[in-house]
Amino acid sequence: MTVTLNREFPPIFDGHEDFITQVRMRTPGFPPKPPRDFLTESNDGQVDLPRARRGGLGGCFTSIYLTDERAEMNAVGYAMREMDDVFTLADRSAGQFRVCRTVAEVRDAFVAGAFASVFMFEGADPISWSLKELRVFYEAGLRCLAPAWSRSTIFAHGVSFGDALPETGLTLSGRRLVAECNRLGIILDASHINPAGFWDLIAESRYPIIASHSCVKAISPHVRNLDDDQIRAIAEKGGTIGINFANIFLRPDMKRDASTPVDLIAQHFDHILNLVGDEHVSFGTDFDGTDVPDAIRDATGLPLVCRALKERGYAESSLERICNGNFLRVAEDVWK
Repeated sequence: MTVTLNREFPPIFDGHEDFITQVRMRTPGFPPKPPRDFLTESNDGQVDLPRARRGGLGGCFTSIYLTDERAEMNAVGYAMREMDDVFTLADRSAGQFRVCRTVAEVRDAFVAGAFASVFMFEGADPISWSLKELRVFYEAGLRCLAPAWSRSTIFAHGVSFGDALPETGLTLSGRRLVAECNRLGIILDASHINPAGFWDLIAESRYPIIASHSCVKAISPHVRNLDDDQIRAIAEKGGTIGINFANIFLRPDMKRDASTPVDLIAQHFDHILNLVGDEHVSFGTDFDGTDVPDAIRDATGLPLVCRALKERGYAESSLERICNGNFLRVAEDVWK
């Protein structure tokens, strides 16, 4: 039976999902389950096409993510493999899963009830100092890029989860990367970059930047979250922040505790809205890249967050901006 897109709320465009990295992996057990198919509903992981439709999830920035080993071994090759997996998925979907390169294509997918997938790199590891790869990946559909994941690249340094990383900002190559992304029309993502690099991004970019999947440091003091000055800077630049559903980023105690209530997710939205307005906060779930609250569980739980926001008095116009309008506004400003 075909599942249609839930229209209870505006279609959600999610700032960050890792499903393409996960679908190749076998589920542990004996014998292990084969890799799951994104087009078929499953109890594995957090998002597939049927569950996305049940939850009103209309599309996302599809993360091309590399492990440390893959980034060091053959970053370009592994990035191309994941992108090829996305294209193959689109080919198999009979138009129900679409690789989008323009805002018009994303909106057309919403109207058709298809899933709008936009490529993003969670770290610029596949790009060399010459930047020669960037144009090729742009032509393939790359529209969002983080200069670094939580490790160092030749362009910048990430926020460390353990081993100490340099605390300096963008390198000279990093500044060239920002300029070339501005020229081509690639959104810059600050979610994983260290504070010095963040402020360099703000200073160097001529266009809005985003934090695709981050939370509020005033609520949860995790090193990956944004403080109020950073939130204001993204807003002043015209960008938006996707609220991450990772328990450790949501919770004040930063524990990997899945009893996190939906109300706490709503508090992160509230904080940004009250600080800088509803044009600068969005969804950035990190589905298939982290553990999320049991109350949400997977993509089918997204309406619970929308209902919580509506119960808090969010207007329909605010929900429209939060669900997809803010990311698409930034895309209209940046994409060529």
